[in-house]
Amino acid sequence: MSSASMVLFELLTATLFLRPAELFEPLAGMPIYEALIAGCLLLSGQRLQNQLQPKALRQQPVILCALALVPAAAISHLTHAYLGGAVESSIALLKTLVYLGLLITIVDTPARLHRFLRTVALCATTMVGLCLIDFHEIVDFKFIQHLADFDGLTDEDEVLTVLRMRGTGIFEDPNDLAMVAVAAGVLCAGLFFQGRGATRFGWLGAIAMLGVAILETKSRGGLLATGVAGLVLVSFRWGVKWGIGLAAAGLMLVTAVSSRQTEISLDEGTGQERIQLWRDGFDALKSPDILFGTGYGTYSDIAPLVAHNSFIHAYVELGLFGGTLFFGCFFLLFAQLIRVGTPRCPLNSRLLLTWRPFITALLAGWCASMLSLSRCYVVPTFLVIGLGIAYCRISSKLLAPPRQILTWNSVQMARLAFASGATFAGFYLFTAVMAR
Repeated sequence: MSSASMVLFELLTATLFLRPAELFEPLAGMPIYEALIAGCLLLSGQRLQNQLQPKALRQQPVILCALALVPAAAISHLTHAYLGGAVESSIALLKTLVYLGLLITIVDTPARLHRFLRTVALCATTMVGLCLIDFHEIVDFKFIQHLADFDGLTDEDEVLTVLRMRGTGIFEDPNDLAMVAVAAGVLCAGLFFQGRGATRFGWLGAIAMLGVAILETKSRGGLLATGVAGLVLVSFRWGVKWGIGLAAAGLMLVTAVSSRQTEISLDEGTGQERIQLWRDGFDALKSPDILFGTGYGTYSDIAPLVAHNSFIHAYVELGLFGGTLFFGCFFLLFAQLIRVGTPRCPLNSRLLLTWRPFITALLAGWCASMLSLSRCYVVPTFLVIGLGIAYCRISSKLLAPPRQILTWNSVQMARLAFASGATFAGFYLFTAVMAR
């Protein structure tokens, strides 16, 4: 039963990236994802219930933060007397959190974690590879349509466009595709360092392909995420001095190369447009809504588009209460990853110690991508959060002696509240200064 649940969950995760209904037309309209997740629940339902017991939640506060997003979303609508919105938002988030719950239930040993990380890397890299093949017109996949984006005007006022590579399904936006490519690149790097023999060098080829894909998306957020993930990875694996050296080299390279991705301006263009979207959101919070938000899914009602910043998006729609919970999913994971494997929390697992810098870089790169994307409620974001939770929970059992990496108490609650408040204030001040 345990092995079967792992296989089903890997197939479930594969459908997030490879979209069998798009790859094979006869499968169109079939509820493949729903059937697989139902199978996983059938095989692992009892174990999943055990993860939701009060004792288990106290041992891993990130799960508590994630689950509390459901009532936070409901309250964001109930404060506006919108019962239908409260029900709909709760159901939508619960569907996403089922995936998270299954991940942390099924991926519960170092070997399974390694296996699942390999599965995610293979599926994500394959999806990006298919998009790259289509982009360069090697094979024409009907389900992939790339984006001709506005790129300025000529001296004769003629519109210039740039072709940007898009993904499939939920990764259709070029920025989403870049986000996934960065995450896949980090995992492929981890598998390269874990591997043995000549076959490990295949992961280097995958990393090179993913790097090309990030460039073809023309995504500034993707370039930023690449830099952040690389900086964190090098700092955690080889030391802060090497990380600073990499950052300096990266800045020199960016200034020497002229392209859409390196031309970042906050005074005009998409940079300024997004800051104005943030301003519209913060303006809506200058009211009693600051505590519980304007309502789950309402950002596009108060601004021309969604926030294009997952953290601001969560703060505006769910208020300081729900925004802090979303922020806490990442803050509390980073707090644990910084501790584990240090003399304070010695870890008796070479496999987990090797994966530590890559899991941290994965989270950092995803957070950097979310600074320019509103992806705070989607399954891929909770897949990344789930990987962090699984790593920390497995690691806690292999500490010497086994214990919680982070004790959830009033001190930690105060730290989270302070860090979230400082983040909210920082975003607000930055927006107030930079908005034109």
